[in-house]
Amino acid sequence: MRALATISIALIAACGGKTTAPTKVDISGLTQAPACFVVRAPDATVRTSDDTLCAKRLQPASTFKIPNALIGADVGLLDGPDAIMTYDARAYPKEDFWYEGWDKDQPLREAMRISAVPLFRKLAVDIGPERMKAHLDAFAYGNKDMSGGQDTFWLSGGGLLISAPEQVEFLTKLLAGTLPVTPRAMETARAALPTESSGDSVLHWKTGTLRQQADTWTAWLVGWVARPDGNHVFACWLEDVGDFDTVRERRMAFCKGVLARLGLFQPPPPSGTP
Repeated sequence: MRALATISIALIAACGGKTTAPTKVDISGLTQAPACFVVRAPDATVRTSDDTLCAKRLQPASTFKIPNALIGADVGLLDGPDAIMTYDARAYPKEDFWYEGWDKDQPLREAMRISAVPLFRKLAVDIGPERMKAHLDAFAYGNKDMSGGQDTFWLSGGGLLISAPEQVEFLTKLLAGTLPVTPRAMETARAALPTESSGDSVLHWKTGTLRQQADTWTAWLVGWVARPDGNHVFACWLEDVGDFDTVRERRMAFCKGVLARLGLFQPPPPSGTP
């Protein structure tokens, strides 16, 4: 069994800010799987669970829906978080493993919430390779590799890879409004993400889960916690073995467990709990 030990936090500024003295935070015992957690505070300090492990680039899976929607909005395909995304049954016939709602036209924010893969695959095709590549280069998004298919390059077998610190840097720029796209596009992408509130904190998040081997998965959670002191941007992942639903639950338990231990977001108790 592998558990994350006490981790050294390298406090660095995400876009060239000053480095401060390192501190430590204990997140041991929150997972038995290889895992990574990175968070950037409003003062630009960045904490990482393991510098070497977190530098590993992985396929972004459905976390790529954030830049995909951002680009779609920037090129005029999506006009706000309630823009209707259309389902193409001919290009993407329904499959048995699909979740309820993937095969329907629906607003961007709902498609993001249920992670409707076929709708975002169609969006990538509508964007086209030239516009997609130009935006990925401008964003410096991971390795910017689009090999593997215009509508699959971020999924299993695709060439696009990104590390947790790079996810945090991208989201930090999205929140700051400094990405090279229109302000309307950035607002659309921000507003489309699912949210969860607890006290004076609001968690904005996107999951991403993909199979690496028969029963081995990479499971991401990226986003930010909006608090009175500002936005705490984070990215975490684990590489776990088991069935899909079990890995997804372990991912949420780990990532939210770290946020709770850091005092950033305490999930509300289940409904009916005294």
